[in-house]
Amino acid sequence: MEDDDFIEQPIYAISEKTSSTQYSPSTDYRSKFKGSSTPIVIDNGSYNCRAGWGSEKSPRFVFDNLVARYRDRKNNVSVVAVGPEIYADPAAKATARSPFDSNVVCDMERMEHVLDYIFLNLGIDTPTIGHPILMTEPACVPKSSRKMMTELLFECYSVPSVSYGIDSLFSFYANQDKKNGDGIVISAGHTATHIIPVIGGKGALDRTKRLSYGGTQASEYMLKLMQLKYPTFPTKVTSAQAQQLMHEHIFVAEDYQQILTDIENRQQFQKIDRIVQFPFSPLVVETKTEEELARQAARKEENAKRLREAAAKSRLEKLVQREQQHEAFTVLKEMKGTVKKVEWLAQLKESGFDNEADLDATIKKLEEGIQRARNKELGIDENDDKPPTFPLLDIPDDQLSEADKKEKKKQRLLKAGYDARQRAKKAKEEDKARQAEIARLDEERRMNHPDEWLSDLKEKRKATVERIKTKKRLASELADRRSHASQLRMRSIASLASDTPASKRRKRGAEEDTFGADDEDWMVYREINREEESEDEEEDMASLNHYESLLLQHDPDFLPEHAFEAEQDPTNTLLHLLKHGMYPKYDAQDVGQSHQLHVNVERVRVPEVLFQPSIIGLDQAGLVDNINDIVRVYDASRKQSIVKNVFVTGGFGLMPGLAPRLEKTFQENFNVGWNIRVKTASNPTEDAWRGAAEFSMNDEFSKLSISKAEYEEYGGEYIKEHGLGNVFRSSS
Repeated sequence: MEDDDFIEQPIYAISEKTSSTQYSPSTDYRSKFKGSSTPIVIDNGSYNCRAGWGSEKSPRFVFDNLVARYRDRKNNVSVVAVGPEIYADPAAKATARSPFDSNVVCDMERMEHVLDYIFLNLGIDTPTIGHPILMTEPACVPKSSRKMMTELLFECYSVPSVSYGIDSLFSFYANQDKKNGDGIVISAGHTATHIIPVIGGKGALDRTKRLSYGGTQASEYMLKLMQLKYPTFPTKVTSAQAQQLMHEHIFVAEDYQQILTDIENRQQFQKIDRIVQFPFSPLVVETKTEEELARQAARKEENAKRLREAAAKSRLEKLVQREQQHEAFTVLKEMKGTVKKVEWLAQLKESGFDNEADLDATIKKLEEGIQRARNKELGIDENDDKPPTFPLLDIPDDQLSEADKKEKKKQRLLKAGYDARQRAKKAKEEDKARQAEIARLDEERRMNHPDEWLSDLKEKRKATVERIKTKKRLASELADRRSHASQLRMRSIASLASDTPASKRRKRGAEEDTFGADDEDWMVYREINREEESEDEEEDMASLNHYESLLLQHDPDFLPEHAFEAEQDPTNTLLHLLKHGMYPKYDAQDVGQSHQLHVNVERVRVPEVLFQPSIIGLDQAGLVDNINDIVRVYDASRKQSIVKNVFVTGGFGLMPGLAPRLEKTFQENFNVGWNIRVKTASNPTEDAWRGAAEFSMNDEFSKLSISKAEYEEYGGEYIKEHGLGNVFRSSS
């Protein structure tokens, strides 16, 4: 993708939930509801609780179903906070717990605090609750949980009657014009997903299926994916933040495999990728005034000047020292003809020289050093290419002293090296001229036959790339002890190292060589296999770079990101793309970027678990498979009546794309021509309460409620069955 195709991506913020709607006690209880038999409707969800009067169109209160008990150290009192109150104090937020375990109420003490909060905010000021209660519950709730709930309502609050119903069926009831029709309800809730067939307006609980995946599990899965993707993320990603990522960014893919393919396509990747910015503190960059910068520059220049002066002084001292040594050694050399040879050799040994040749070599070295130092001071270039001279080579050995003979041998070696360099230089120049001629002919071919030239160039590049990849693949296989290539090579090494060839050993019936059976043999093999990059590989890379440079110049379709090095660059891999996105280019030193998450493949992977639970290792059938298993027992007409009215409800059902995916999948699984329709609740989070409120205002509601006398006679597990609730089965 070129920079012109860059689409500026919005950056989404992440935050902890710090506040919620605060409710005050209602003031209309005395004027509207006191003394009446208006039911109180409570949609007791494991995520949110909704409560209000059955005669109203919407709930009075919607709050998080959480209770916190903590110690207020300032006032030294124990405090209980419910719902939105827990966000007012960090201590309350840290100790907040739900009365639910999964989707079943287990902590009745906390449930009592929730009910106190509801009745208090409804404005009820009587010692007992004189209104019927209609409360929702999940499908197939354990009788022990219902027993404790019924006991709490009757014994603690003295309510006149209690009735229960399934939340998702109430939502179906609120959204259907025909109350006794067929259909299938998909309740994607906070802790689980239920699939309930509806026959004649009544839930068929004997065919109900439960998938242990809902909003809670999706949030946990999102958190695990982010932790796996960013193991060194500088800040801790909390469960609440993972839940926010899940709520705001996931969607159900109509074609999951196609979305995965689109993610691999850079032109489509930016449309799916989302950048989420976590809070961070930017680095404070100290800005300096112009005066401070000028003073800093002056100090740097002064330090540099001192260093230059010190270096010049050091060079001068070394030059003076070399000149003094040269003068002393020259005087020693000249003394040879003025004193006896024995005395001169003694002075030579005393000065640290082994013989006269050693003295001559030292004097010559000092002269060269002095000359280099003086040339450097005068600015004279020493790199002039002057051919060396070898004067002793033409002089016969009988006319030379022992020292000169050694020098002649040295000059012969130097001349051989010089001649070899000259031959190599000449060959290089000839090769350069030959390459220039080849380039000229290639340029003529490009000008005269551009399409053919370009096609051949692409073929050459392709063959070179394949050759490089083959060599790398072979090297990788040879590094693997269990690979077939390594085993063959180890057998070859063992055969070469053996005194008896393998063919003769087989003829004699001898045992096969077991070289490579233990770790010591493998280490020997590794030592043999440890080779530097060959000249062929270097030539291949040089040829590939040449081909790609020509393609970049003359082929408009060949872009820099198509080059071999760009494709092999770790920053161009799919893993780097998923983790750091495309734009802006990732900078590890940028504090803001280091606090960013890129949510891309997780957006479709998290909700896809509903259709493929095996993604997270869940040993259950997917949503569509469960529905197929539910409807397969019905005849064709009933089956068609059910699938033309698929109803999706629940907070987790708010995911974008869920209804289109279900409709598309059903059309692929059921008969052609069936009128398949998937409908989503008008308000998936509140329609359960609205359906329950509508149900509570029916004339039959009082007959479907349990009175205090019936509770005392039949026990807390007892309920009166209706089409929107659970089935009562006696313990006896």
